[in-house]
Amino acid sequence: MKHRVLFTALASIMLLSGTSASLASTAQPVQAISKYSHRWHWVKVTKETPIYKVKVGHYMYQSKLTHKTYIEKGSDLKVMYSGHDYPWRVYGGWRGHWVALRQSANWFRN
Repeated sequence: MKHRVLFTALASIMLLSGTSASLASTAQPVQAISKYSHRWHWVKVTKETPIYKVKVGHYMYQSKLTHKTYIEKGSDLKVMYSGHDYPWRVYGGWRGHWVALRQSANWFRN
């Protein structure tokens, strides 16, 4: 009998504390582009950012950055998080591979 009352008391306390914790938390803004979605996203550049043209080698250590240019603030372009090789790939179409070597996503907005 004592164990049954103790068990129901603990269960109700855990249930109430879990409910109050979920009600107390505020909604956090979600980043528009998930770092882990490997697809192209249209974005608007918020800071002038250097991008580099990549001459792709057979292996990663053979790839070289050949040309540097700047993207102006306010430009629209397609970017994709590429993983571990280069942080952000910039869509260049037939003009080759371009990358932005910034680790964070604070240089553009969706």
